[in-house]
Order: sequence, then C-alpha cells, then structure tokens
Amino acid sequence: MNQDLDQLSLNIKLDDYVSLDKYIDCNSTKDFLNFIKSTLAEDSVSNLFYIWGVKGVGKAYIMQALNREFIALGKKTFHVSLSDSRITSHEVFQNLGSMDVVLIEDIDHLPQESDWEFEVFKLLNEALSSQTKIYLSSQVVSKNLHIELKDLTSRLSYCTAIEVPEITQDEKLEALIQASSRKGMHLDAKTIQYIINNTSRSLSDLLQLMSDIDGFSLKKKKKVTPTLIKEFLSIRSDSPHK
Repeated sequence: MNQDLDQLSLNIKLDDYVSLDKYIDCNSTKDFLNFIKSTLAEDSVSNLFYIWGVKGVGKAYIMQALNREFIALGKKTFHVSLSDSRITSHEVFQNLGSMDVVLIEDIDHLPQESDWEFEVFKLLNEALSSQTKIYLSSQVVSKNLHIELKDLTSRLSYCTAIEVPEITQDEKLEALIQASSRKGMHLDAKTIQYIINNTSRSLSDLLQLMSDIDGFSLKKKKKVTPTLIKEFLSIRSDSPHK
C-alpha cells in the first residue's frame, strides 16, 4: 500500500469515546450488539459483513467502534468512508490484501462506474480466499444498491447482513442519559426530553449534539444546565453553518 492510501485510513478520527461497550444498551439493540461482538472472533460465522440501517441509527459509530476493537486486538485495519469527498479514485481499494480488516462506510455512495465496481468485486473475491475481514455499511440492503456489475452483486450476496435496529423514543431518552453520564453531565429526564423535543430526533445527531453541548460548556466554563442548553441551541439555530 502506498503512503497516500495508508494516510486515507487515518481520515476517520479515532475517538477514545467510541466503543462497542458504550453503544446504546437497550432491549432493541441487545441481540444486534451480541452478534456484532461475535464477529470480532477469529472463528466468526463469516469474514464478509454488510451493516445496514436507515440514516441516523449509528452505523458510523459501529464502524468506528469495530475499527478500534480490532486495533486493540493488534490487527492491521483500513477504514474509509465513500461519502468522504477526498476519495476520488477507485485505487483506494487496491493493495489491501495485507490488511486484517477493511471497513468501508457508505458503500451505497459507490460511484456507478465499472472501474469502481470491479475493484470492490476484486476486494471481496480476494477476501473469500483469505482471512481478511470486510465490513461494509449502507442505508439500504445490498439488493437495492445501484450496481451494474453482476459479479459484484453476486459477491455481495455472500456477505452476512446485519441490520442496525432503530430504537424507541423512550430508549433514545435513556441513550442520551447514558451518553451524558459518560461525559460527566448528569442531566435529568426533563432536560433530555427538552433536547429531543427541540432538535433532530436522529440518534446519531442527538449523540453528536451531546458532544457539542459538552464542548460548549467547557468553552463557557459553566456547568451543563437547562439554561446553558437553551443558550447553545439558540446560538446553533442562528448559525448559518449549523
């Protein structure tokens, strides 16, 4: 792998906060989390995985968490998102045979060009005869991808599909309480409900918002309170770059 491609794997920030053990633990995610964790094992059910779910359920978090888990296990990983505007060539998929784990986010953003599709096909094909684990993520099931290359469609069918579940509104409330507690922000249910009522209800957006509020409180050197949250949301709503 050349230096440029190696650097691309570092474009996705390794956040110390991200972990499978810190993903939302609730009734809706219990079975999903157990299965995802089982894929870390050397003798997992497959080495090709297709993680899908609607926008905002936390696919990016799961992919980042998997990357961190494998790095902790001493594995060589390559992690990239096809929604990254810096990914401009299909060469990004070349020379990945030496990797233990390859994680490709947003495979539904794959350009509809034969060269791109063929490189992904080769990657999956090589993985079938090696120990390399491949994780793909998408907002749609693989059969709904717009792919012209039939061989790639066939190879994608070899992937073990894993749906990231949507959680209930009550579970989102609990998720934010869990997230705020990990950051040392002990917010009551009323304050959390205010956040949910006045912002995006996407889980990924809400969790990002908690990080943003935490950063805002540090900048202001004030404790997180309902008043501070209202101030932050007011500034955020007025910002042209929100």
